[in-house]
Amino acid sequence: MEKEKTLQQQAYEQIAKFEKTMEDLHLLKSVSQDLKNYRKMIKLKKYD
Repeated sequence: MEKEKTLQQQAYEQIAKFEKTMEDLHLLKSVSQDLKNYRKMIKLKKYD
């Protein structure tokens, strides 16, 4: 019984880690997109 709880707890911890990683990935993707847009704005402003 104790072993089963430990396995279940480990599974929950791994799922929590995965969710945190996915949140971080989403944040990095957003930052990357913002930087790309910023670079485009600089290029456009340069030619104005």
